[in-house]
Amino acid sequence: MQQRALVLVEALSQGFVDQVQRALGIVLDGTPTSLAFVDHYLSLARDEDREPIVSLLAAGAGAYFGELVRREMGGTWVGDGQIPRRLRLLVEPQFVHFSPVDQAYEAIAGEGLREDDPRLPPGPSFDSGFGLRPARPEDDPGEDDATWLSDRLADLPPVPEDEFHSLTCRFETLQLMLELLAAKHADEGLPPARLGVADYVEVLSMMPPASD
Repeated sequence: MQQRALVLVEALSQGFVDQVQRALGIVLDGTPTSLAFVDHYLSLARDEDREPIVSLLAAGAGAYFGELVRREMGGTWVGDGQIPRRLRLLVEPQFVHFSPVDQAYEAIAGEGLREDDPRLPPGPSFDSGFGLRPARPEDDPGEDDATWLSDRLADLPPVPEDEFHSLTCRFETLQLMLELLAAKHADEGLPPARLGVADYVEVLSMMPPASD
């Protein structure tokens, strides 16, 4: 599953790099600063409403973005190796997982999307958020990672919607989430850990089944 996912990611990501080079004359170098060019390129398709075109663009941009995150922060791809929206990145430093392709759809639109948006193809349930470890029985009320982090992020100044959904902002938000969670766990006396697929299996198996 991991190998098939990575093969698909590499093909989509390289295709996107080639696409951007042809359109803008810019070679994306896989660094966080390159996301500014990615966001600019995606914004050019903001008025595009043809699902096949939007889906192709989101698949490539999402693969590029997720691979950038994997190399910068550490993580593992999972997916069926066929459907881009089934690709999910499991982050290593903290229990965080997400769909880079679904986040790319919103970066293109410059706004949050609903499940029934015509720009989305049939397939898995749309999920553009960051998934966190759910509350466990031993957690104090309000102190589980998801609730605690939501409260911390709610204290941040608001940003314009199109900026909020940009891949640059998603990357910066993820960085901040990892830093905050690391500090929380250090205060709780928990040692640093590097998570792998096995650490996610139980939680991901309880996610709602994908609709087709």
